[in-house]
Amino acid sequence: MANLSSLVHELRERIAASSSTPPNRSEDASLELRFRAVIPNLLHAYVVPSSSANEREVIAVLKLLTHTVKNFPGVFFHGKASAVLPIICRILPFFAEPSFCSRHGIIFETLGSLLSLLRTGDRDAYRQFFEDVMGVVEDLLTIAPIANDTTNPEPGVSLRCFCESLSGISTDSTVHSELPACNKPIDGFGIMINLTGLARWQPFATWIIKISCKCVTEGALNVEGLINVPFVLAACKLLCYGDAALQMACFDLVRLSILGAVVNDDIISSESMILSISSILSEAEDGRPVFRDKVYDSSLGRCLQALYSSCTDDVIKLTAADIVDKTGSPELKAALCGAYVQIAKVCPPHIWKPESLINILCYPKPYYGLVECFQVALSILDPDPDPVGETTNMEDCLDASLSRVTGCEPLRVGEKRQLHLPNVLKVKRQKVEGSENFKSASQNMNKVDYPPCEGKKEYAEYIGSALRLFIECLEPPGGKANALEPEISLTALSMLCIVFCKHHSAKFSIHISHQMLEWIPWICKQANQESLGRLDLSVYLEALHSLLLKQRFLPLKDELFRDNDDAANAMQLVLKIPWNHPLPAAEPCLPWKTKCFCLQIISMMGPLSESGRYLDVLDLGLQDEAKEVRSEAIIAMPLVVLCRFDTVAQIFRRLLFLSKEENEKVKKSITISLGYLACLYGLCIGNANFFQNKCKLFLKEENDKHSWTGDRLLQGFWCSMCDKSVLYNHESFSITSDPHNIGNAASKLDCDYRDLLRPFFALLHDESEEIQLSCVAVLGRILVHMNADTLHETKIEWIKSIDYLLLHRRKSVREAFSKQISCFLEHPILTCLFSDEEATRKSKEQLFLDKIRHGYEAANDPEVFETLLEATAGIMVAADIHGQLFLSSLILLLDQLDNLNVTVRKFASSLIHRSCFFHLKGGLEQILAKYYHIRNEVYNYLSLRLVGSPKLIEEFATLLDVKAEELVKRMVPVVLPKLVIAQQDDHQAVVTLEELARYLNKAVVELVVEWIPKVLAFALYQADGHKLDCALQFYRDHTGTDKKGIFNAALAELLDELLCSVDEGDSVDTSIRLSRVPQMLKEIAKILRGNEDLPGFLRTYFVGLLNSIDRKMLHSDDISLQIQATKRIEMLINMMGSHLSTYVPKLMVLLMHAIGKEPLQSDGLAVLHCFVRQLAKVCPSSTKHVISQVFASLIPLLEKHKDHSSLHMTKIVKILEELVFENKTVLKQHICEFPPLPNIPALAEVNKVIRKHVAPCP
Repeated sequence: MANLSSLVHELRERIAASSSTPPNRSEDASLELRFRAVIPNLLHAYVVPSSSANEREVIAVLKLLTHTVKNFPGVFFHGKASAVLPIICRILPFFAEPSFCSRHGIIFETLGSLLSLLRTGDRDAYRQFFEDVMGVVEDLLTIAPIANDTTNPEPGVSLRCFCESLSGISTDSTVHSELPACNKPIDGFGIMINLTGLARWQPFATWIIKISCKCVTEGALNVEGLINVPFVLAACKLLCYGDAALQMACFDLVRLSILGAVVNDDIISSESMILSISSILSEAEDGRPVFRDKVYDSSLGRCLQALYSSCTDDVIKLTAADIVDKTGSPELKAALCGAYVQIAKVCPPHIWKPESLINILCYPKPYYGLVECFQVALSILDPDPDPVGETTNMEDCLDASLSRVTGCEPLRVGEKRQLHLPNVLKVKRQKVEGSENFKSASQNMNKVDYPPCEGKKEYAEYIGSALRLFIECLEPPGGKANALEPEISLTALSMLCIVFCKHHSAKFSIHISHQMLEWIPWICKQANQESLGRLDLSVYLEALHSLLLKQRFLPLKDELFRDNDDAANAMQLVLKIPWNHPLPAAEPCLPWKTKCFCLQIISMMGPLSESGRYLDVLDLGLQDEAKEVRSEAIIAMPLVVLCRFDTVAQIFRRLLFLSKEENEKVKKSITISLGYLACLYGLCIGNANFFQNKCKLFLKEENDKHSWTGDRLLQGFWCSMCDKSVLYNHESFSITSDPHNIGNAASKLDCDYRDLLRPFFALLHDESEEIQLSCVAVLGRILVHMNADTLHETKIEWIKSIDYLLLHRRKSVREAFSKQISCFLEHPILTCLFSDEEATRKSKEQLFLDKIRHGYEAANDPEVFETLLEATAGIMVAADIHGQLFLSSLILLLDQLDNLNVTVRKFASSLIHRSCFFHLKGGLEQILAKYYHIRNEVYNYLSLRLVGSPKLIEEFATLLDVKAEELVKRMVPVVLPKLVIAQQDDHQAVVTLEELARYLNKAVVELVVEWIPKVLAFALYQADGHKLDCALQFYRDHTGTDKKGIFNAALAELLDELLCSVDEGDSVDTSIRLSRVPQMLKEIAKILRGNEDLPGFLRTYFVGLLNSIDRKMLHSDDISLQIQATKRIEMLINMMGSHLSTYVPKLMVLLMHAIGKEPLQSDGLAVLHCFVRQLAKVCPSSTKHVISQVFASLIPLLEKHKDHSSLHMTKIVKILEELVFENKTVLKQHICEFPPLPNIPALAEVNKVIRKHVAPCP
């Protein structure tokens, strides 16, 4: 044990170092070996379950064990059963030791970490352990009557358990620790645990059930199907023998089993369990004590809510009345709010008694969950608060609602409600003289039932009237008298305000909002008199915040504080009360919560902002001692700016004071606030799209939430530049800054964006992982709204940040950055940060990708490679598929297909698939088929890696779902021409040619001869005689054939390659290459014929070439190929010369097809015009054969475009003018065959010439 201290010290250092540097595998392995030797000795010496064990030593070893499990699981062979189970079984008996009761929580934490490790390391052993736990619970039920029988004590009770788990590891040599002798059975396997007496049995039973709960929650998938009826029944029956702790554990087990969907109603009978809980809710039953502890009631309430959420409507109807009737105390009512909601949704109102909700409002401290109950009740009943002409009903309901405070006799079932107007008036004039009056009144309230209502409609009218009159009684002192103390009235009014801010009842809301303002002077008076002891200010402020939010987001005419300057000024004092006056610190009114409500209010109070003093409250929040308050104040800053844009300069100046913040939670709030402030600053930096950039705050309403904290509100923040992918209904309710207000603020803007950048960069390098993740999340907002000057000034910091984040020691930060890295691709950002193109002769895109490339070179951990791959895929997804950035990113991903780590290779493959599918349905294969420049570059890259990285070729073939041989076969037409030309000066090209031939099981000569047309066409396209000579020399050396023989052998295929090859789109490069084709053909003609007579040279090939163009291109599904077909037809027309007339029928078929398709009409008309002009030039007599056909095909187009001028109309008119003006002789002879042309202005001259030549036809 001499080296234990140094070992523990080394462990602490290693854990601390692991948070700041990447893990060192060799050092960890050494430490693991040393701990494997030490831990068994520590357990044997100190962790021995007995009453005499030293508590301090046991807990010290267990804490060390917990740290070791979490940080160095390799010590326990990463969860091997034989290394973990003996330790668990050694620790379990401590739950039965009374002397360790105060430390059971720490013991459970250690067991929890060991169980988590076992779950990940050995699933079968984990399942067996859970089965043993269930067996222990069943055995505990058998022991319970004996252990609880204090009248007849037994000599001792011991339980033998976990036999199967320990039996399964008995033959393993890696068992870490033997069981203590006191817990070993005499024979066989298992552990013996002394459970004599309640002091041992009850705690052990409690923690065993908690262990089963942990297995159900954390290992739900592992234990699925194992839970059986005896186990659940045993756990439920233990309720009869347990204390509060054991009963709560049983409640939690039932709840978690239901919510985790690991049991069904066949295993747990919801009805029986609910009735059992109903029995527990009785005030007294068989003399047993009733637990009314808040924690107990909360556990019971959650269990009951889970039961109601999973049972049938029939069960709810059967048990609801019993549950509601036996829910007596306010605390238990609070715990059962969730169950009440379920009952209300299923049962009729007379079961769940909505009038009782008004009763509970009159308690000194009504539970907040009452708000949800009210909302459900109102949504079901939808009471009409002001039924016209039913004043009598109003008074009747008032009498009913106030009968509690007068002690009036309740009406019995079946009696008709009677009007007691005089009594009502008398009660309304009573004065409040002290809490005793309220106490007796509230007691009466709990005992008296409301008058019965026969149906839902009657109940709705009744509750609506009662609510309205109840609200009238909640006025501040000095107005109408009521029987409630002011503090209780204000709390009740506040809770109703929260309810109706959700329910959107206009009449109730307006009435309540005015009453809320009327209370402000009274609150100020109480503050001045230091009489705030019983006032629940937080609920009032929350209600006011809800009201302000509603009026901000909804187009209401009645706006708080609009015409009430006194109330606005007084509200300023109210908001400072939490800082200037002591408030009660009891839950749920913690002072910091009250202060947070004040900070949430300041951004919503428009007219109050006019005074300019509202930022005093913000300053109080920023300087508060409570981290929650400072966090809320910081989050409020962008909300203040959004609602009052002229505060942007003042808010920015306050950023300077945040640099001294040390709390992690507050720092995280700073980063969030910085991101939104950047968006708001971006509205007024004076760029071209000034008024197009907008910021809005959408209210993302959730029915189960009532309190709108600043961070929840900001979840609905939307910036037109940063949140383009986030879709909102812009017709829905939102807060938007007034453009005029923004313009005024922009002209007076006196703040520096660098004030925002300084805390951002500081927080980006913070040690906290959460803070760094938060910084990365807002990185895009910070970048996008920065002007060029500031971006240029901070260029070095941004480039360093890229390097820092790409190779960050924490995987989570790297992953987060990989999702944000695309924001650097914005053109202004990329230009400012990577603008050294002249110095490096690299484009800005290449310089940016060099950062990623250097990351791959520096990485040595598979996890780092994976996040770099994610970053590369992020760039690929964001890039334009036609651009170089997409292609370069794809190549970077391909480069990792031969990574030594198989996980990295598989991950790279999946990212290539995913990124390609994002751009084009069909993925990589479709991209290679459609985008030829990508295909060519990828195949050229693969050819370079063909010899040295065969694994990469195999992985890429797998991506395309083909064999490597098939992939190489596809590559050959693309890469072989370059290799043949390069082989003279590049030996590597020769080696690659040989490798290609090997893959295809061919000789090099056979392979290259097969592709002679492709090679010659490629050489001719280079416009470099030397390259053509290199190709011809290569074939001469390998075949012995001269130049003429080579061209003759491949002439037909070569012409097809030059004129009918499928190129990408209609790009400039393609046009340039096509313009050079006639010259190439002349060179070939000169070699073969000795002259450059193209018409004569091509005469026998024209029909074949036209057919090829028709088949490959004109009838393709790709519009770009169809357009290219028209260009090639035009080229052939110009090269046919005097032979053009021979191919008129074929050409007319192709041209009529082109002009008949909408996407091709423009190009088709241009080629038709060329054809008509060329035919008239080389063979005028042939024009008569086409003129009628052309007229007939153009007339439908004329009719379509006659009402408006267009490019098509211009081209059609030119064609007709060409035919008519230049062929008057033909016109005169065949005019009777022409269809009539439309009489439109564009054809006036054409029609004039036609009419001049009109004559009777024979």
